Amino acid sequence: MNGFQENGSPRTATPARQGAFSPYYLYRRGTLGPAALDGLTPVRTWTLLAEAERTRQRREELRGRLEDALHTAVPALPADRRRELLRLRRDIHNDRVPGVPDAARLLDPATRELLEEWLRQRAEGHRLQKEAEAALAAELDDGRRTLAAVAAGELFQRGLQLSDERTWRTVTEWAADPFSPRRKPSKRRRAENTLTSFAYRVALKPSPFASFTEIGAAPWTTDAAVVPVDGPRARPVQARLSAGLLSWMTYELRRLDRADELMQIRLNHSLLVQGEKAMCVRRAPDGAPEAAYGAAQVVAARDTGLLRLLRSLLADGARPEREVRDRLTAAGLSPEAAATALDKLVRAGICERGLGIPDQHPRPALAVAQRLRALDTEQAGRCAVVFEQLQAAEDAFPAAPVRRRADLLAGMREQVAVFTDTVGCPAPAPEALRSVVYEDVGTRRPARTWRPEVLHANRWALELFQRIVPVLDDATVEKAGLYAFFVRHFGEDADAVPFVEFYRRFAALPPAEASAVASGVGDPHADRIRALRAGLAGLLRTQFHAHRASENDPHGELRLDADRLRGFAERLPAEIAPWRSTAYRVQFTTGPERPYAVVNGVTTGHGVFFSRFCDLLEPDAPHEWSLTEALRGHIARTTPRQCDITAVLGLNFNLHPRLSPLELVYPGSTARTADDTTLTLADLAVRAEPDRRTLTLVSTRDGRPLDLVPLNFLYPAAAPVLYRLLCAFAPTRTYRGGLWDQLDRADAVAGRAAGLTRVPAEPRTLPRALLGDLVLDRASWRLPAADVPGLEGLERQEAAALAAFGDWLGRQGIPRHTFFRLTTPPPVPAGQRDLLAETRQWALEARTARLHKPHYLDARNPFLLQVFARRLAEAGPDATVTFQECLPHPADLDDDPHTGAEEFFVEHTLALPAPTPARAPEEDPDARP
Repeated sequence: MNGFQENGSPRTATPARQGAFSPYYLYRRGTLGPAALDGLTPVRTWTLLAEAERTRQRREELRGRLEDALHTAVPALPADRRRELLRLRRDIHNDRVPGVPDAARLLDPATRELLEEWLRQRAEGHRLQKEAEAALAAELDDGRRTLAAVAAGELFQRGLQLSDERTWRTVTEWAADPFSPRRKPSKRRRAENTLTSFAYRVALKPSPFASFTEIGAAPWTTDAAVVPVDGPRARPVQARLSAGLLSWMTYELRRLDRADELMQIRLNHSLLVQGEKAMCVRRAPDGAPEAAYGAAQVVAARDTGLLRLLRSLLADGARPEREVRDRLTAAGLSPEAAATALDKLVRAGICERGLGIPDQHPRPALAVAQRLRALDTEQAGRCAVVFEQLQAAEDAFPAAPVRRRADLLAGMREQVAVFTDTVGCPAPAPEALRSVVYEDVGTRRPARTWRPEVLHANRWALELFQRIVPVLDDATVEKAGLYAFFVRHFGEDADAVPFVEFYRRFAALPPAEASAVASGVGDPHADRIRALRAGLAGLLRTQFHAHRASENDPHGELRLDADRLRGFAERLPAEIAPWRSTAYRVQFTTGPERPYAVVNGVTTGHGVFFSRFCDLLEPDAPHEWSLTEALRGHIARTTPRQCDITAVLGLNFNLHPRLSPLELVYPGSTARTADDTTLTLADLAVRAEPDRRTLTLVSTRDGRPLDLVPLNFLYPAAAPVLYRLLCAFAPTRTYRGGLWDQLDRADAVAGRAAGLTRVPAEPRTLPRALLGDLVLDRASWRLPAADVPGLEGLERQEAAALAAFGDWLGRQGIPRHTFFRLTTPPPVPAGQRDLLAETRQWALEARTARLHKPHYLDARNPFLLQVFARRLAEAGPDATVTFQECLPHPADLDDDPHTGAEEFFVEHTLALPAPTPARAPEEDPDARP
């Protein structure tokens, strides 16, 4: 293609400062290999079906010749004999056994021989079809035995158990007797579908969930590879009680007798006093019923004598509630007035009541038990036993076999019931007890498919992409909208505005206006960003159409023109800054062809997606390499003003050690330590940067900017408004999907501009898209789900339906091995975003993730085809099904039945200022691994 050398590198290459990869990488792989599932794909059945198809093709060729011969023979017969021959011709045309068996006597020898051969081929085809059906029945039984063996695996059972205990029991019951005649066919299919879906997801789509996946990390060097380890150390396991459940239990301890000796009172961290006015941000305590989606509110009050007294009393930190009341009484208030005043201040949010246990405490249940023991009452003692039992169960869980784990899980729920009886509170919602413990599994065995040389050789492509991706990032528009909002309220030349005041103005907006701000409605600079996005989509579309016009193979590779993309990046305005640190989720092709790095996801760098696994992967000896220390050191060197947020918000995947030089204490949260590196909302101010049209978060302690980077896995759409607003000052993770998804979104915007309420799905074939040797999107085929034929036969696993579906796939040009995804497009939005609706939608989609996540499909595997048919039936006729090529291919994986596909997280950081793409790899001495 124009603009590329033969090897795909850009022709124009100028010396430039290059970015760098972080000195660590993470890998994750399934604990079940595709080889363990080979028995699910019938072999003899497909051999027979292929022979039957060849016989059918021969019969079709003979039929054409025979019909022509009969057509010629009919006029030569007497009128009273023609009817027999015409009937014979009609039967042959309809592939039926002739209803006139003696009609052959009317034919000449050559035509009679044709008829006899056609009959022989038809009989042979019928025999092969019957034999294929018998073979399929036998091989399906073999497949069920394979599934039962998979279901019996210890690691697989552990993961299934934590996914859903009811599902685990159902699947375990099925696996104990897969051929039970007492089981209804619908229940059998449901168990087989569940087991098949889980098994192939573990083998080919590793995601960090319990023992389905093992997580490893290593230094990015060639001389410090992870050394293989055997025995218990090879696979460290970390189990933690549900942070949300513990938050709720801790909150309910307020009901205890003498709870005022247990609970601590502290000033709200965000309290800001200016003159006679006090202001803070109030958030419902973690565990409170209103905490889930409740908005944080700005509370304003006069700086009264009582408040000044409390500020003096609590200046050094929290104190027991009873002590605070006694001090207020000693200052002149009656005991009743002191209690009433303190309750009012807590309800208003000026003060906060809680145990004061840090949000990121490594063993919170034990810490709560120790506090309860100190209270020294019978009721508190019973509660202490509950928390001690919970801690003991958490400690025993990693080493426990699956049957013992079932007892531990049941015991944990029993302890929660004891707690509710003891404290006198309502039982939690059943959903809260569904997952009482979370588990991560590590590995010290090295990665097998790690190819750093591919990434080094394509560093120029990573840098170029990081300069372009902000145009496709929804948060770029959101930042522009917030800048316009700030300027309207405070002006571009305003001094730094206290963050609490900025949030007060924003939180006062009605939901529709807040959504309009986040959408940049009415802001010409936001419109400019949208125009640039449309321009980039147009550039990609032009290259796509040129590829279709010039390539004989429409499913081939589209190599993006780096020169044109670079020219686009160089014309971007200053307010569209490149993503400086970016994490790429990649896999590597391992076949004999030219190696590729397949980009599965693009998200925030800065250590965000590594932090969760630091505790899991702690080394056993001080001299061994540590991911925690590697992260701390790299962040301190590259982003010395990086600032984390303490908030866990009841989500286990937000737990991690302290890694950033600075930390922001979220309202209602408790930091592990309070020192000069710990900031609160009261220490933050917002400043406009007119040259880049952006807002900067600064510390009022030293007036220097902060690099706010929340180290957690929480997608901002699932968080409260205050958290989302803080994330607007942080690097973002809102590039979703692949390159072709961006074109779909551009089409949706164009449809909205044209007045359409729904963008129709259209069949599309899209090629593999590459920038250098980075696969930015896989080849894909999109079509309405209603076009897929024979779903009922696939769900019943009928041989004819399997063969017909394979034939249909071939006619569409879709390969045998794919991943499929189902989407039901919502109506095109009328204009503004609705932030609350987005949060609700995120929660709903999280519950139905199985419908829109990619599922592996082997068109010769009847168990997978059964899953495919069921998913399409659940999605409905309005859905769109997208097939994507398998890259890397399942056949490239090892034959180890206990080792699945590998996926890597790598971080790439741009040099500052953002460089132009590097020299061609073969000219770059640093391109070597």
